[in-house]
Amino acid sequence: MADDLGYGDLGCFGNTTIRTPNIDQLAKEGVKLTQHIAAASLCTPSRAAFLTGRYPIRSGMASSNTQRVLYWTAGSGGLPTNETTFAKLLQQQGYVTGLIGKWHQGLNCESHNDHCHHPLNHGFDYFYGTPFTLVNDCQSGKAPEVGVKQRATYWFYTEIVALLVFTLLLGKVTGLYSVKWKTIAFITLCGILFFFCWFISYGFVNYWNCIILRNHVILEQPMETENSASRMLKESIAFLERNKKGPFLLFVSFLHVHTPLVTTKIFRGKSRHGLYGDNIEEMDWMVGKILAAVNENGLRNNTFTYFTSDHGGFLEARDGDIQLGGWNGIYKGGKGMGGWEGGIRVPGIVRWPGMVPADTIIDEPTHLMDIYPTVAHLAGASLPQDRLSLPAEV
Repeated sequence: MADDLGYGDLGCFGNTTIRTPNIDQLAKEGVKLTQHIAAASLCTPSRAAFLTGRYPIRSGMASSNTQRVLYWTAGSGGLPTNETTFAKLLQQQGYVTGLIGKWHQGLNCESHNDHCHHPLNHGFDYFYGTPFTLVNDCQSGKAPEVGVKQRATYWFYTEIVALLVFTLLLGKVTGLYSVKWKTIAFITLCGILFFFCWFISYGFVNYWNCIILRNHVILEQPMETENSASRMLKESIAFLERNKKGPFLLFVSFLHVHTPLVTTKIFRGKSRHGLYGDNIEEMDWMVGKILAAVNENGLRNNTFTYFTSDHGGFLEARDGDIQLGGWNGIYKGGKGMGGWEGGIRVPGIVRWPGMVPADTIIDEPTHLMDIYPTVAHLAGASLPQDRLSLPAEV
């Protein structure tokens, strides 16, 4: 699953300028879903629907306020522990399940280490990646992205307190008015405490949010973004090789192509669409390496492969005059714009040699949530009967 990939960003979906030969080949060897739809135009609710086969509002993963996604790794809340993901269904059927990459479904409930919303509590046997998502704060030199308005407000209040202390000091020293030193000291102390209370969160966003875990163990805090792609790829291939002799589920949740578009040096400047195009072409290369590992381990003919994006491209992502977001083809709108189709239309590709006809196009409406009953059926699992979900396989 790509992150923020636009409907029109792939060659097999009409793009003639960004090179995606591996994903294009995947489509040629399988089925292309031209009317594929996400449940939401943002990461957290869309991925919740994908994992559970239910609209995100049913699991409490949808919101109508400005904070429509999880914004802090340390914040309480996430995918409820009583939800049944497709990973949990397959785990119960004897599959080894793994998640490599982005989670963004919460981490903790009541303490900093209870990990109640962790992937391992939602049916995954192995997790390597970030419990949050990529944001500009994760990469040095980028403008802050998390809590920008709150940060500006707190800075303003801090400056007001500093100005007040300066004014009181000036009046005390010049004798313009009488004020006790204890009063000045008290206001100064309050200002310092206020500054530290907010700056310890907003001043170290990369430390709190940009984390790499292996299962429950923190490997990097903050994460090293520059070589994250190679590590994610290495982990994905290693999981395939460890579990090739039995049934497995591998969910590769790419950090690509979410801003800040972390791209390794060998891909920078190679595309015709700046850093965004470079990032897509690097992701395509990663897809090719994973598919090659599937072939080399003799898994090609008995592996069901699915590729998609969590929602539409981020049209508003810019760096000055440079576009940092995707292209949603003929559809208006994009990420975060639930009223237009560009935010929920996503590319969809399915491949299973010998079982799914090659080089086929399906124009009927399909949905990210359709993957839930589909993989459940393939694994011989029964759908949960205690909740509303999709009734049958696609």
